[in-house]
Amino acid sequence: MNLKSFDVSVVLYMAGRASRPGSRRRYLWLSKSGDGWVAGVLFFTYVWLTSAVQLLYLAGTAVALERSLYWGIKNTTRRLRPPQVIPGMRSVIVAHDRFSLPSGHTSCAFLFITAMTIHVSPIWSFGYIWATCVGAARVGLGVHFPSDICAGAILGTSVGLIMSIAFL
Repeated sequence: MNLKSFDVSVVLYMAGRASRPGSRRRYLWLSKSGDGWVAGVLFFTYVWLTSAVQLLYLAGTAVALERSLYWGIKNTTRRLRPPQVIPGMRSVIVAHDRFSLPSGHTSCAFLFITAMTIHVSPIWSFGYIWATCVGAARVGLGVHFPSDICAGAILGTSVGLIMSIAFL
């Protein structure tokens, strides 16, 4: 089985599960939690409570770098989303843009957890479970292939590590 066949079979399986109301609700909630509001609220609450100004600079710079790379990769690879390449497939939600590689929700989630794990506490590493679920939900909603999620996780983690080293 090649990567394309794997991607298509996983998307079809998970999107099929989205027809169940419980699965659909979980996918939607997890996907929305990756929109940035959860990370933003937690991050700014931490900065406000601890006066961690350097962490604020790190986050701003890291997000600017991650979004620039994300946009550049997405518009260079121009990989179409599952419903555009799998005949008869419909996604549960309408994606914000046309292309799928990498997953921006996943990238931001992994960037946030990586930075918080390094700069706040190793206990934040449990957040990688949440970040992975955000990516899985995007596959379940039919807007990403699994390889898009892997690329987003690699991008977010890499930017988090590079920026953390730069700010240490």
